[in-house]
This record gives sequence, C-alpha cells and structure tokens, in this order.
Amino acid sequence: MKIVNLDAPRHLAKKIVELEIPNFIIEIVQHLEKDYFRDYYVHFVHHEIICGVHSSHNTTLPLSPIWKFRKPRYENIATLIHTIPIYLRDSKPEEIRDENSIIDLLGAYYSNRNGDSPYIELFLSAIDNSINNDENHFKWLFTKVLIHELAHAALDIFNLERNNSVIEKIHYFSEFGRWREESMANALTLKIIRDYGNKDFYDYATRFMKSQPAEYALGVLMEDFGHWDFRSVFDSKKQGVDSNLQQKWLNYVKGTPDWDGLKKWNYMLHRKYVYVFEGKYYPLEQELVYDIVEKVLSDYEHQNGGKMPFAKFSTIFPYIRTGVEMSYEPAQKVVGDSRYEKEFELADGNYSLYYFWDNESLHNFIDMNKLNVNIIEYKNY
Repeated sequence: MKIVNLDAPRHLAKKIVELEIPNFIIEIVQHLEKDYFRDYYVHFVHHEIICGVHSSHNTTLPLSPIWKFRKPRYENIATLIHTIPIYLRDSKPEEIRDENSIIDLLGAYYSNRNGDSPYIELFLSAIDNSINNDENHFKWLFTKVLIHELAHAALDIFNLERNNSVIEKIHYFSEFGRWREESMANALTLKIIRDYGNKDFYDYATRFMKSQPAEYALGVLMEDFGHWDFRSVFDSKKQGVDSNLQQKWLNYVKGTPDWDGLKKWNYMLHRKYVYVFEGKYYPLEQELVYDIVEKVLSDYEHQNGGKMPFAKFSTIFPYIRTGVEMSYEPAQKVVGDSRYEKEFELADGNYSLYYFWDNESLHNFIDMNKLNVNIIEYKNY
C-alpha cells in the first residue's frame, strides 16, 4: 500500500505513521486476502507514506494500470488496496473535476475510463475536524473512509478485466445510482469492520454511518449482504434497471425499509423481468404461474360451488412445452419427479405444474384477456 501526501498538513500525515494506521488497515483486510486467494495465501505487507507537497499526481505516483479483477466480488478489495494510488489532500475540491468522480465529504474515488488507473483521495483536515481530538477516532475514521472509497473501486465496472465494450447504464449521478452505490459501499465497509472483531471500532463506525445522509445510513441495514446482493448493485450498472422499478425502489428505501425487504429488492433488480400481480412483486415466472393458476381455480370454485373439471382447465391453460417438459401432467404420472412440485386439485383428479418457466412460456401459458387478469411487466435488461 502506497500513500502519497499531496497537500495535507504534514502533522496529520505524520499522525498516520505514528498511529501505525497502514498496519492497522492491513490487519483488517487480511481475512479478505485469505478468501480471495483461497488455496494459496499471498500476504502483501509493503506500504509507504511519502510526505511532502506536490503540484500534480503525475509527479508523485504514476497512474499505471491497477491489478484488475476477473470477477465482481467485494473481496477484490484485497488486491485493490495494494495497487490503487491513495493521495492525502487537505480538503475536498471546490468543484467536480470530471463526471467519473465520486466525491464524499471525507474522501473521493476517481474512476478511470482510459486504461490507466483510478485513484483515491482522503481529505485529512475534514477527517481531523470530525474526531474531537481523539486519536482512536482519527485512526478509525481514516480507516473507515479509506475502506469506503475502496468499496467504490470494487463496485466500479471499469475495473473488470476485458471491459473494453462495457457501457455504464446506471450512473452514479442519478438518484437511484447514488443511493445504490453509497448504501452498498457503507454496507461493505461495515461488514469488513465487523468481521475484524474490534467491537469499539464497529460501534463507532455504526454510529458514524447512522449520522450520515440517508443514502449512506441505509448501508447499516445492509451489513449482512451476500455475494449476490453485491452483484445486484455491480451488475445493474452494466445491465440496467427499468426506470419505473428504480423509482419504486427509491420510494421503498426512503420509507421504512428492513433487511428482508432490501434483500428481496436486490434479487428483483438483478432479474431480467419483474412482474406485479395483485400488488405482489414476482421476480420469478414460476411463482407467478403458480399463483395465477391457484387464483383462477379458487375463483371458479367460489363462483360454481365445486372444483374445475379438467376439460375446462385445459381450455384456459394450454398444454404446452416449457423447458424440456410439458406445462402440467396428471399427478400420478409424475410422482417422485421434483420438477413437478406444485400440485393442484381438479374435479376429476390431481395435476402438477412443471417448475421451469421463462418470459416466453409465461406469455404462451397465460392469456390475460381470457383469464381477465392484469399483470404489470418490467424489463430490466
């Protein structure tokens, strides 16, 4: 890890050395290195702080290409921390230098779209002014901010290998993009701090995040995120998200979100199609088919006082191929076949629905006009 002081006060840069903050940060991310390298463990320990004031980045640390990652995962921080340039600045820039920058109050991440290297800036005076002369708090806040900016680097689709043809479809400067990015960056940061095992540091980081603007504070609810929650944010930048779903997600997170709801939304925003039927969201065609069949059968029984006969059912729901099998079969014919998991009762026997459905087979099976049902469909990509 190489940290270069550009124009931060020398006594603050010196404090980073005296408090052994680089060693502390390396300790925190060690478990990520073990996860990243799995069977072979490479331990990077070199770090250097160059103190002094320089007029430009180019005179201090060459912006050579970083070690790009092959797969999107938050553990990529294990390599980014050793390859991405980190600069100490006195304060936040007065204006945004380019459209690819993410400038927070205490630090900034600058993406690079030209094949060179992204870089990070940390605003030492702003960090120092936030800690009430407490050296532990300075150490913790510096570390928290750096990990947060590294999280932006891990979420940057342009840090992927073979990304020449990538087009960013969700931009940070959109409200949806900013809320998704900052909440996940804080969630990632808090998870790393929690897993390190220093409860005082974790409590401090949690309190600090809760005091931040709402899009940052949301990350506290998300600290138990998994791989696919991270991928949902990362992949949506490449794939896109339906504009109506973007607004509905924003409405949800600005209300009273909880982790279960956030996790469901992460899954939905990662799917190609999302459906709404009678107020319920469906990220899977299978669940939607099951519920529509169940509703139609229930309505028929309520109106006619008995189960629907197969002759009627087969005129409403066609016997079609979906995947490698047929849409439904007599239950006795598919006993023990886990692919026919949804069983329903008709007047002349039980039948089972096949488990595989996609957008095409859904529309071939469900005739909304004939069934008098309304399905809202969103396409993310």
